[in-house]
Amino acid sequence: MPEITVSDGLYRQLEAASLGKSQEETLWAMVYQFNRRNSPSE
Repeated sequence: MPEITVSDGLYRQLEAASLGKSQEETLWAMVYQFNRRNSPSE
């Protein structure tokens, strides 16, 4: 998987949102939620 660089603030938000899950799992959940909110209804 490619590496990404994020700000310290975004990294802290990711850590807080992880709640014991892996950061990768949390990122995929965030991407899924973003796509659901920003995709037009079919």
